[in-house]
Order: sequence, then C-alpha cells, then structure tokens
Amino acid sequence: MVTRADVARLAGVSTGTVSHVLTGARSIRPETRRKVLDAMEQLGYTPNAMASALAGGRSRIIAIVFPSQPRTIVGSDLEYVLAATDAARARGFHVVLWTSGPDDLHELRQLAKAGLVQGFLLMQVTLTDERVKFLESAGIPVALIGRTQTPGHVPYADADFTQIARMVAEHLAGLGHRTIGMLNAPYERGTHGIGAAVRFADDVRRTCADLGLGCTIVASAHTVRAGRAALRELLDAAPETTAIISYNWEATLGAMHEARALGRPIPERLSLVLCSNGEPESTDPELTTATPPATEIATAAVEALIDHLADPDTPPAQRLVPSVLVERNSTAPPYGS
Repeated sequence: MVTRADVARLAGVSTGTVSHVLTGARSIRPETRRKVLDAMEQLGYTPNAMASALAGGRSRIIAIVFPSQPRTIVGSDLEYVLAATDAARARGFHVVLWTSGPDDLHELRQLAKAGLVQGFLLMQVTLTDERVKFLESAGIPVALIGRTQTPGHVPYADADFTQIARMVAEHLAGLGHRTIGMLNAPYERGTHGIGAAVRFADDVRRTCADLGLGCTIVASAHTVRAGRAALRELLDAAPETTAIISYNWEATLGAMHEARALGRPIPERLSLVLCSNGEPESTDPELTTATPPATEIATAAVEALIDHLADPDTPPAQRLVPSVLVERNSTAPPYGS
C-alpha cells in the first residue's frame, strides 16, 4: 500500500510537507504543492480521512447541516452547498451534507458525539437557532451561512440585506415606481423566524418607508403554484402595486405566469427584481437581479470555520457580503408614466 512516506520520497520533500499539503494547515509554496500532488497522482495515493482522524484526532471533515423540513433543498440552496464543498476541498477538508428535522437536535448531538466531524457549517439559520446554542455550549466549532439575532462570537458570512434592499428600492424609485410589493421566502422554520427572510423583509419595509414608497409583503412557499397564489394575494391587498421585489426563485416563476394571466405582464405592467439565487437569464423576459453572491458567501463561511479550527483564539470572522444590481429586461417605468 502506498504511504505518505512514498509520496514524500518521490516528491523530494518531508512527510510533514506532504501532510501540510493534504491538510492545508500551513502555507506551502505552489511549486512544492505541485510536486506533492504530482507524486500522489503518479503513485495512486489517496489519503484516508478516517485513518487521519483515528491517528491525529482531526477528521478533516466538515458537516453542512441543512434542515430538510418543511421543504426539500431547492436549487438556490445547492449553490451554497456546492461552493462550500469546493472551498473546503481547496483547504484539504472533506464535506458531508447532513439533513434533519427543523427542531431536531437529537441527530445533531449524535453526530457531534461520534467525533467524526471536526466542525459544523449551518444553513437556514434562524434568529434564535437552537443548533448554534447547542454547539457553542458543547465547545464544538461552528460557522454560519447567515446569522442569528445576536451572533456573539460565532463566525459567519451573510448577505448584506440592508445594502440589497436600498439598492433595489432606489432603482425602482428611480424608474418612477411609488408602490412596491415583495414576494418573500417563508418566514418560519419550526417555531423560529428564518434570519434571512425576516431581515430582508424588515430591510425592504424600512427602506421603502425612508423613500416614501408604499410596501406590501407576502410570504410564499418555494413552489410555482404558491408563487401564483402569492402574487394574487399581494395585488388583491395592494392593487396599485407597480413593482415586485422577489426573494423566492420558485415563487418568481409562478408570479410571472400569474402576472401574464392577470393582464399585467412583466415589465410592461409590472416590474420585477429577483433577489434570490436562480436562473434569471432563462426566463422571458430575462430578470433584473440583485442576488446574494452565493459562492462568495459560502466560501467566506467555510474559510471562517477552517481558520477557527486552526486557531480558536483568533477573533471570529464575521462578514456581510454586498450584492450588485444587474439590469436586464424585467424592470421599466410604471405603465402610463
């Protein structure tokens, strides 16, 4: 069986250098790293994460924890998962995706007690997330994609929803819109408000008030059918609405169909800005967007967790990532203006 010593001998480096290349624990010169990787490939060496865990007490495995209920993972979530996986791999870590019930800490406790996971990356973080409290109290390293109401010393990366809300509202106001609607993601997971949905709704509401704009917010499940119903509900409540901000990709698709059915096609009678991850260039019309940069957010969260694992005494990295407005074909001045 090929060993690290064999790799070190062929690459002309120490076994410690091979270990550092595999773990990402230290900075290695690119040419040295290349020699080690080439030697591994030539010898067919595959590092065994479980053996490393048993030998050194460090599994190099991160668990991405995603609550599977009350909905399954949708495409916008997968962008974060894939980006986090790539970022972890670049630092020599393996990733497992762990799904559980919305308020079920039992499985999380079991996974933590097993000792096979070195750190946890939590998604769909709520304002008062019991998972964070449990992991912190147990002294288990954790980082967040999102943030709680009071993050404290927990590393996280999140979208800058205040910046996104201001940027989008000012764009729509600049086109002449005075009454804005918002299609939000579901507010609740179990008994706790999902941080991203609550924060963004609050930021949109506050920004519209600052700009003197009317604002009506409706939450929708992540389905096309729910999006159609949500748009009807919104327009029934505020028929004077001329522009929509959507934080729900699946609902956006339904809303576009429903707008056309109601004789309010986009953008001629109703402007629309997508603020969640999706496929904005696949629709007709293509959608103006201000989406959270999923790759940057997920990468920052993984980096924060791994840096914390390397040196728990350093201050936690806590980062808000801004977005950019990409104008396409779904926004226009209000009809008749």
